[in-house]
Amino acid sequence: MSQNRNRWLDIAKGIAIILMVAGHTPIPSVMSHFIYAFHMPLFFISSGLVSNYEKYSLVDYIKHKSYTLLLPFVCYSTIVAFLMYFIGELDVIHYIKCGWGGYALWFIPILFMSSVLVRITFLIKRKYVRRFIMLCFLYIGYSLRHYEISLPWSLSVLPYASFLVMLGKELADYKKRIETPLSFYWDFYCLLSVTAVISYLWKLDLAWNLITPIIPLTLGAVTGTLMVFRLSVWIRNAATMFSNIFTKVGRETYVVVAFSQVTVMCINYLFTLNPLLKYAILVIVLILLKYLKDGINRLVRIKIL
Repeated sequence: MSQNRNRWLDIAKGIAIILMVAGHTPIPSVMSHFIYAFHMPLFFISSGLVSNYEKYSLVDYIKHKSYTLLLPFVCYSTIVAFLMYFIGELDVIHYIKCGWGGYALWFIPILFMSSVLVRITFLIKRKYVRRFIMLCFLYIGYSLRHYEISLPWSLSVLPYASFLVMLGKELADYKKRIETPLSFYWDFYCLLSVTAVISYLWKLDLAWNLITPIIPLTLGAVTGTLMVFRLSVWIRNAATMFSNIFTKVGRETYVVVAFSQVTVMCINYLFTLNPLLKYAILVIVLILLKYLKDGINRLVRIKIL
């Protein structure tokens, strides 16, 4: 883990991943639509925001992303697929053909491929050409949705995800302004209001490439992401206890993405519990899995999880 990573960005990821778990619970649709408006776009935008394409050659970048994203994905997918098959929630043939569908692990290969696509795009030195390609990603994503073209393994969302990663890279020029805790309440409530109105009128769901109408939903994704960024900066500066909690959660998003849904499925399969107890058990299981992951990595002396 890099020592130079942004603490507020870890807090933002922690908030987003907690909202992801909340979005998979039976909450009112107005709340789930609000969460879906930005919680997954935030991860793609964040990836572009912190990308340092000058640090690695293209080959080294692909190796790095394969090590940090694909290797854990293969390990976690194998474990999750086994658990889902055991409780009767996995059709193996459908999984092989179509991928994870709405299960949160769909996100990891798309993040890998979009990151690599954007890295290739940044081999082009002229900024206006890169921005044209960025708009092409947006148009292709829109076209796939408009003509209802559904590709396996959530590949339909790849162009739009690549657009979001490039958008994050563009926002990197304004990173210091995002980090500056000025006019927090005004900024936050304006961003909150825009996101809430858009999510009330339309629903974004990246897992199924539900991205139209594309202009307002993209606006909502950006305002929602900036809203969480601004909140995270405020938490970092003003709320030490919450800052520590969200930072720790934000640094373990992979474990939550991989195991939160299947853990709830297993609990539902084995027991009949009230929601409060069920999600208390979920938190305990995720904490234990975090320490188990760390122990395995230390045991094999390489970070495979």
